[in-house]
Amino acid sequence: MLLIKSISIFSFKFLYLLLAFVATQFFSYNTLASNFVTESTNIQTPCLDLYQSSFKLISGKSHRTYTLPNKPLKNVPEIDSSFHTCRVRVTDFKSEPPKGFIRNDYSRRQPFNSDDSFLLTYAKNGYWHLYRTDSNEYYKRLNLGGGSVEPQWHPNKPNILFTLPNNGGLKMFAYDINRDTHDVIADFTNINSIKGYKNSKSIHDIWPNAARISTKNEGSPSKDARYWAFQVETSNFKSLGLITYDLKENIIIGVFDFLLDGNAIGGVDHISMSPSGKFVVPSWHVPNNCPSEYGIGSTDEPCGLMVYTPDFKKGFGITSRGPHSDIALDKNGNDVLVISNYITGYVEMYDLVTHEKTNLFSIYLDGSATAMHFSGKAYNKSGWILVSTYGTKKAPKWWSDKIFAVQLAKNPIIYNISHTYNKTTDYWSEPHGVVNRDFTKIIFNSNWLNLDEDNEIYMIELPKNAIN
Repeated sequence: MLLIKSISIFSFKFLYLLLAFVATQFFSYNTLASNFVTESTNIQTPCLDLYQSSFKLISGKSHRTYTLPNKPLKNVPEIDSSFHTCRVRVTDFKSEPPKGFIRNDYSRRQPFNSDDSFLLTYAKNGYWHLYRTDSNEYYKRLNLGGGSVEPQWHPNKPNILFTLPNNGGLKMFAYDINRDTHDVIADFTNINSIKGYKNSKSIHDIWPNAARISTKNEGSPSKDARYWAFQVETSNFKSLGLITYDLKENIIIGVFDFLLDGNAIGGVDHISMSPSGKFVVPSWHVPNNCPSEYGIGSTDEPCGLMVYTPDFKKGFGITSRGPHSDIALDKNGNDVLVISNYITGYVEMYDLVTHEKTNLFSIYLDGSATAMHFSGKAYNKSGWILVSTYGTKKAPKWWSDKIFAVQLAKNPIIYNISHTYNKTTDYWSEPHGVVNRDFTKIIFNSNWLNLDEDNEIYMIELPKNAIN
């Protein structure tokens, strides 16, 4: 009797420990949405005290020359002489832990966590770092596992980052910035189901040699982080296909095989979900198999920039190239894609439901042109996108080396926000402006017309209703 009781106690303890282990390794979407500990943060905004109550952003296609001001001191807010917005220098890599430049990673990645208390940054040595936004103080280096882990902030838990293994893998993690812990939230070799593949519960049932998933460093999940899109590769980075994934239900909802479904097309430059989760947007870069620079892809013969339903059953082409772009929400909350189309010569907006195209502004003026990046991450201020420009050819124009907001509408309002004060010589010195969810905080990279190694992060703060 005693032996039976001991075995029962042992079995109960073993079961308890097993369940506890599983619980720490596999978090459901609902668990992520409700049970993570959050901290209340009272965010101070040093810039806002400098604004006059009558402040309004300068609208229109305004070109203003300026005298380069002295490089700002760290954390000393100042009013921009050209556009009267408030700017503050966040970083000082020469006296803070990051070695070499410290910069915003990319315009398509949201760097602010859900309550704007922390700013995610990327350093030259490949590490990710956090800064506090209330004081712009350096906070800590994150142990994310590498420079290519594709971090994405949780939409409402300010201490959680979603990550992948470095250079891709077959798991997703929830990284707690306070505890420095990684919890597995998805294992693509152990999922509930794969639509179109009966009784399949592993990505290896589709591609036995699958070893990596990634967005190729430029994609984002849906606004609520439920839906994700990935390219699948072998351990040797051979491209196999695309998948879409429902984190809440732990199912693969769409499969696109490059050989079977894509007319033997190669891998994408990047892939992303739309904010609503209703569309997946893969982008094939040149060279590609479009019939001409004016040709566009179709569902079965993709090329260039494409838009698909999450099951990949219906798709349409946007351009024959994969230009700089981002996906945003229009004033009605619908998904729109904004691109710099150097073939037509316009910055264009595409409604992903109606396929309607709207020209927002011209890229070419009097023989001059500019390169640019877009940030459509102001999901709480729908109807606007942020543009940061660099690399103007020939004479400067209204859009040269500037940061501005563009209304997502015909004949859009354009709000001038700042010059970049930047000399772009390579990829790492591009400004890559990005906006927070409310369009009240903007960061960009600038070397203050100096060398690349002087690259720092600057933040512009705007009054709550400056963009409306």
